[in-house]
Amino acid sequence: MLLLCHRWAQTFGRTLAVFTVDHGLRAEATAEAGTVAAHCANLGVPHQTLNWADPKPTQSAARAARYSLLAGAVRNVGGSCVLTGHTLDDVIETVLIRRRRGVRGPMQAGPALAAPLPVWPDGRGIAVLRPLVKTTRKALRLYLTATNTDWVDDPSNNNPSFERVRVRQFLARQKNLGAIAAREVKKLQVERAHADAALGGALADVRVCEDALIETSGAGLSTQMASILARCASGSDRDPRAVAVGEMLTGLTAPGMRQTLGGAWFQRTQSGFLIGRDPANVDGRADQSVFDGRFVRASTAQLPDQTNASFLVRHAQPPTPEWREIVSERLAHMRHCYQTPFYDCISV
Repeated sequence: MLLLCHRWAQTFGRTLAVFTVDHGLRAEATAEAGTVAAHCANLGVPHQTLNWADPKPTQSAARAARYSLLAGAVRNVGGSCVLTGHTLDDVIETVLIRRRRGVRGPMQAGPALAAPLPVWPDGRGIAVLRPLVKTTRKALRLYLTATNTDWVDDPSNNNPSFERVRVRQFLARQKNLGAIAAREVKKLQVERAHADAALGGALADVRVCEDALIETSGAGLSTQMASILARCASGSDRDPRAVAVGEMLTGLTAPGMRQTLGGAWFQRTQSGFLIGRDPANVDGRADQSVFDGRFVRASTAQLPDQTNASFLVRHAQPPTPEWREIVSERLAHMRHCYQTPFYDCISV
C-alpha cells in the first residue's frame, strides 16, 4: 500500500505521512517498524512509530488502541484520512466469519472502502479508507516481487487461536471454495456499496436540534439506522446488539412509547422517532474540548439555559452554556463516508 499510495500521491499532488503502530506485544515489532521507516526514507515520506503504552494481548484491545493512536497522529499532522491495507482476502474472511454469526445481506461484506474512524471522539472528522479491498494478497506480493521489494509477514497471522486465522487456513486448504467465495464476495461488495449509499441518503433526512436531540420522520427505522443513531445519541463508538435493536423497534408500536438502548433512548412519535441521551449513562466529566462525546466547547454560549431545556434532554446537557452539539457533524461525516464511490480503489 505504501508504494502504491506514494505513486498515487505523486500523480495527484497529495501529501502522505506514514505511521507504524508498535503494540509492544512482540519483540520483533520494533525492528519491523524500522524496516517501514527505511522504506519511507527511500521514498522521501515522513514516518513515525507510535507506541502503545498499555499493551493487552487481545485483538479487540489492540485494534481500539491502534486507531486511537492513529487518530491522534493524523490530527497532529493536519490529516483527515487514515489509509489501511485491508485486501479482498480480508473481506472474504470477514464474510465467512459474519455468516457463521448469522449476518446476512450486503453487510456481510466488510470492511467497506470508506468509513468513519471507529473510535469516538478521538476519531472525530477522520475517515478510514481501504483502497485495496478489491485487490488480493497474491497480487500485492507479485507486485512487491516485481519491484524487488521485501516485506514482513506478521507471525500472528499464523496463530490458530484467532478465528480469522482459522478461516484463512481453511480457505488455503479449500482452493475451489476460495475461488467461489471470491466471486460471490465481489458481488456482495457492490451490493454493500449501494446499501451504504442508500444509508447515507437516509441520514440526510435526520434532524439534530441544538440540544443534541435527534428527530427522524417516516414510519420506521432499519436496524442499521437505529444502531447508528443510538451510537450518535449516546456519544459512544459501540453499536448496541442487533437483536436488542430489533426487539426495541418491534416493541415501539404507538406514539409516546419509549425504550432505552445502548446509552440512548428512543421514543415513538406521530411522524417518526425522537432519540436522545439516556441521562443515567451521561459521563459528567468534561475535558477541555469534549463533553460526553456529543458537545464541544465553544467560544461563546451556544446552549440555552439548562433550566429552560426540555425535560427530554435537561439531565443530559453540559454543565454550562458554552458548548455546541457535534452530533450533526458526526452524522454528516458518516453520510460522506458511506457515499464514497466504490470504484475509487487502487489497483496493481
